[in-house]
Formats: sequence, structure tokens, C-alpha cells
Amino acid sequence: MRSELVALFADPRRAEQAIRDLEALGVEGLRLASPAPFPVVHRVHRPGTERLLGWLALAGAVAGLATAVALQVYASLVHPFVVGGKPVLAWPAFAIVCFELTMLGAGATNFVALAVLGVLARRGVPRKAKEAVVSDRLALVVPIQGRTSDATQAIRQALAGAEELLP
Repeated sequence: MRSELVALFADPRRAEQAIRDLEALGVEGLRLASPAPFPVVHRVHRPGTERLLGWLALAGAVAGLATAVALQVYASLVHPFVVGGKPVLAWPAFAIVCFELTMLGAGATNFVALAVLGVLARRGVPRKAKEAVVSDRLALVVPIQGRTSDATQAIRQALAGAEELLP
């Protein structure tokens, strides 16, 4: 017996109704793969990666700021130039470079983290669902591992509005 069913929907409203029916049956662990950000996606969305993405971007920004400060302090102490009577470590002159490297660190980290987290997020979606989402359909993945045949039949009835049901 398969461990999950993949229901394909062309209409997001039918997918949302199927999700409501499945939630009424007490089915947990639903996953929805969608080619567009339909409102139904947020109904089964499990938050996690976007929180991590923000923290990673913050870490990249802090690393960029620390790099900028260290680079400028080191350069100012190795080559001490007195310009306009200012002290060698003139912090107002450091502001632009600090800002630029902070934004560079945050942006580069955000880009890399988004690519990596996007690949990791797709690992939990079955191949059948990924192939279906290449088209314009939504794929609802329903776990049926360890369920009785009556419960599986009730799940199949809740998914009756699907265009296609892949075992």
C-alpha cells in the first residue's frame, strides 16, 4: 500500500474545500505544491523556512558590518593618514563602507540561503507532485501511512473534487 496520495486540482477553491474536508476528518501532515501563491497555500503552510531565512540574512548583515569595521580599522592603523585634522579612526568616514558591506552581506546571504532552502523544501514533496506542479495544477499530498482501509476510503471521498488522484 502506498504511503501517500497525490490529488491534482485545477481550481484552488476545490483544493481548499478538499483541505477543509480532510481537516474535518482529522488528517494531519497535508502538503500542498502550487505553481502560484494561491490563498489556499497558506491554509496548509507550515511556517519555518521564512523565519530561518530572516535570521540568516541578519547573520549575513552582522558579518558584513563586522568585516567593514575590521577592514577599515586595520587599514587606518596600518596606513595612518591625518586628513583635515581628523583622528586616524574617524568613524563618520566609515559609515558609507559599513552600510554597503552590511547590505552586501545580507543580500548575498539571503540569495544563497533562499536557493539552498528552496532545494531543501522540495525534498519532502513526492516526484509525482513535482511533475504535476510544472503544469498549472495544484498538488495536494495526503499521508495515508498506517490508516485503516475505512479511513483511506474516507480520504479518497474527501478528494473526490480532484481532477486526478495518483496512488
